Amino acid sequence: MSNFKSYLFVKGHTTEEHLEKALKTNADAVILDLEDGCPADKKLAARETLINLLKENAFSKPLFVRVNDAMEAIGREDIDSISPYQDQIEAIILPKTQSFDFLATLAPMIAFQNKLVPLIETPRAIDTVTQIAAFKDVVGLFFGAADSSASLGCKLAWEPLLYARSKVVTAAAMYNLYTIDAPFFYIDDKEGLKKEAEAVKNLGFKSKAAIHPDQIDYINESFAPSSEEIAEGKKVLEEYQKSGGGAVKIDGQMVDEPIAEAMRLKISLGEDQKED
Repeated sequence: MSNFKSYLFVKGHTTEEHLEKALKTNADAVILDLEDGCPADKKLAARETLINLLKENAFSKPLFVRVNDAMEAIGREDIDSISPYQDQIEAIILPKTQSFDFLATLAPMIAFQNKLVPLIETPRAIDTVTQIAAFKDVVGLFFGAADSSASLGCKLAWEPLLYARSKVVTAAAMYNLYTIDAPFFYIDDKEGLKKEAEAVKNLGFKSKAAIHPDQIDYINESFAPSSEEIAEGKKVLEEYQKSGGGAVKIDGQMVDEPIAEAMRLKISLGEDQKED
């Protein structure tokens, strides 16, 4: 599973200056967007820009690519064009993923293996996300809030999309996949971003995408365990080990193996943060 906390979207028709700025942020990875972030009349040029960047090995951060709808020719052409450089690409993000059958139909037509991240952003995808997560080449799930709210006819807000987010987290946990939450679209609302990032973390998401560099530090801070949380985890594990692995009461909390495992994960995330 990926330990990335933050992903920064970069428009496909980017400039060298814009890309350099993105690569200098504290984002753990970048997503080059050939789909929604790229106007229709610039999509082919954006693809060529990406290929040239891959030829130059221009990415100093892990690279994800959101291709166009792979059930349409332009999406498959995106994938075919970047296939020779797949060793430089962490994963491809598949918009409009509908079902397990969608992936089973697509897989024989593309070269990428074990590098698929479906975007869960339609009612059918939300309904069948557990089957989507089971597909052999899927390594992560990406929740698309904007398209989900549009297709469901609900407000783009936390409460109306809680059910959909919960299904994504549950399906990912079943198959040990990483999870990426949708960007927060109100760039100037830093308090709203921190509140939503904390909420998705508490729900079980492992990371969140960003649409602006100014959002990255808030996301990283929200997903990284605090020094107090790490200290608590170490204390709990120490007392738990003294008990011989049986259930024990520590500071008023009953601790057994599932709680201990959660503390181990928290500590490991803190160690990853120090390495970064």
